Amino acid sequence: MNNPVKRKNPCEVITYAKDGQILPLKFRYYAVDKARYFTVDVEKIHYITTANRNGLREITFHLEGRRKRLKERYDLYLDPRYKTWWIV
Repeated sequence: MNNPVKRKNPCEVITYAKDGQILPLKFRYYAVDKARYFTVDVEKIHYITTANRNGLREITFHLEGRRKRLKERYDLYLDPRYKTWWIV
């Protein structure tokens, strides 16, 4: 039986600042099923969604990344309370 709830994976992100915005450049996450770390280079940010909740700005980056030769789409979420990054 598949679980309909999406799991969030924590990740480490290298960012850069451009025009007063923080943008991801590269990130690393741990794949539990393969028991190893994967490093992903961000190739293109498709769009950014922001939500203001009780004075906290939640940012989600919808992007395309390359892991060696494999191209995939990822959603990176920046938690405004703890300043941690998650793959949604």
